[in-house]
Amino acid sequence: MKGPVLVIDNDESIVEFLSFILEDAGFEVLTALDGHLGIDLARQHKPPVIICDLMMGQMHGFEVVQQIRAQPDLARSVVIVASSKSYKPDMDRARELGANDYLVKPFRADELIQMIERNLASTGPSGG
Repeated sequence: MKGPVLVIDNDESIVEFLSFILEDAGFEVLTALDGHLGIDLARQHKPPVIICDLMMGQMHGFEVVQQIRAQPDLARSVVIVASSKSYKPDMDRARELGANDYLVKPFRADELIQMIERNLASTGPSGG
């Protein structure tokens, strides 16, 4: 079992879809339906991979990424923003705040798994 991967998205159907894809690829999956819970789970479990939506109710994904990157013990975690917003300024902002990659919804399962594997390989083994 690989992982865990933390999925932060306020859309339950997306969380279920991502969980299915990731579990099928051998990852353990943690889920959060809002940014506050996502940050708490990230601090508690220090997952090697965090997938975060942008448009969520109480806390925008940019703020989630910023708060995750403010945690020194999460510095090696791969953060992937997965959003239906394909605007270059959003992609640039996500990277400025510390996201490793940006995946535009809808996407294919193999695209997500390849992105995770590529980013994990480039960051090296997790220190957490």
